[in-house]
Amino acid sequence: MLNENDKEISLTFAKGLNVLLAFDARDRSITISEIAEKVGLNRAVTRRLVRTLEQLGYLTSDRGRYEVTPHVLRLSQGFIEGRGIAQIIQPILRLAAEEIGQSVSFAMLDDTDAVYVAHTFLPSQFTLNRVAIGTRVPLAPTAAGRAILAFLDEARRDEILDGMDFAAFTDRTQTDRARFLDALHEVRAQGFAQTDSEYVADVGSLAVPVFDPGLNSVIGAVSIIFEQGQLDAQQRADSITRLKSCAAHVSSTF
Repeated sequence: MLNENDKEISLTFAKGLNVLLAFDARDRSITISEIAEKVGLNRAVTRRLVRTLEQLGYLTSDRGRYEVTPHVLRLSQGFIEGRGIAQIIQPILRLAAEEIGQSVSFAMLDDTDAVYVAHTFLPSQFTLNRVAIGTRVPLAPTAAGRAILAFLDEARRDEILDGMDFAAFTDRTQTDRARFLDALHEVRAQGFAQTDSEYVADVGSLAVPVFDPGLNSVIGAVSIIFEQGQLDAQQRADSITRLKSCAAHVSSTF
């Protein structure tokens, strides 16, 4: 959350970033008026920000509608290359995927979501179109999210839970805070999270936390998704064992 009273921050820069975030899968090509409505700015301010981003190469326009350009990927280049996502982590996930027989993903905590930063796809196996690098998923109804939440320090976890609308959860997910905390305690005790039809109907998932070895704090989770009923008890147990090994290898790269 931005502290607007902090004299060392640039509110204009923050507004520009919010303009970039207005572009998503649903709103790929939008007008200045639509951007202004999404980010809560007046049209004149929005126009100046959009034109600046256009001149810097982050946006392109066609008959009054704007889209982001590949230039925006430069913003993530330092993160991807600095952590060896493609060179180091991706091969670790590939090996785990081949051992488990399922596509494996690595998600990291970002604000109150989990975002996939690496994913290895096995063409012959089950997957979801929504799983891709950069995809964001909520923490509560997903195995990856719960594996992260369960191992956060109590203050950070409670801060996230305070912002959750438990009444808005589907009937497949725990709908009160006390029951959800019990579920997180179970995840912490067993060292992994599992969900069945809680985020997507008829889809199960297993996830194991990944820790920063230097800080001994959770930074993300490795996970698999599968059709509900696809894995028997022994296959689930084997998958968890291999995911724990994968998580340890990913952790060693940080």
